Amino acid sequence: ALKNSLYFHAPFDGGTDAKVARHDRSLYTAPNLKRESAQAGQHRDDVEIIEGDGKHGDALRFRGKDKQVLFYGGKNMDFRETDWQGTVSLWLRLTPDEDLKEGYSDPLQITDKAWNDASFFIDFDIDSPRTFRLGVFSEYKFWNPTDVKWEDWPVADRPMIHVPRPPLQRDRWTHVAWTFRGINAADGKNATCQFYLDGKLQGTLERPLKFQWDLERTAIMLGLDYVGDLDELMIFDRALTA
Repeated sequence: ALKNSLYFHAPFDGGTDAKVARHDRSLYTAPNLKRESAQAGQHRDDVEIIEGDGKHGDALRFRGKDKQVLFYGGKNMDFRETDWQGTVSLWLRLTPDEDLKEGYSDPLQITDKAWNDASFFIDFDIDSPRTFRLGVFSEYKFWNPTDVKWEDWPVADRPMIHVPRPPLQRDRWTHVAWTFRGINAADGKNATCQFYLDGKLQGTLERPLKFQWDLERTAIMLGLDYVGDLDELMIFDRALTA
């Protein structure tokens, strides 16, 4: 049953604590991406709960950029060392080319290291019009063993799915989701990741993927340099069908 596969759910109704969590329900605020000296709760001045204006109930609004990082603990991902699968789902509301500040913007990033090292993220590229992207990066030494500079990697070879001119608007909610299966496949075969906007498939990434996470360090980070609304963050322990 779909309900039985729901591993984590933060609806942002009346607060930031998750309603469904296999581990710690609390949102934390840290001074920066190192996530040291984190405090339980939401402590950014530019972030607020907006009442009754979410996709369902309330929602989380980011009004500006800040070095402080909001995150949930990584144990709320059902990480598996072999044949890992899952689904991440959330709703966004913004007009990217008008609302975002200069620079990259990650509504969601999940990793224990860095954006390019055993990481999932959705982000908006720096150029206008803003391209929306899903990044699925294996361990750095696995996907980039010769340490090639990022700017020298052909775009088509990067472990990302690109959506030029994504259909996101300030006056409506857009559903964003990705599924993954076959990460850490025991036989080294390709994993498959699929990226959806409003239920429509935007692209598929197929290649061997290897993740090793220290779950004490892994974080589900929200709103990195993001300006806009976010609601109904859900994580499932299996790859859902289209």
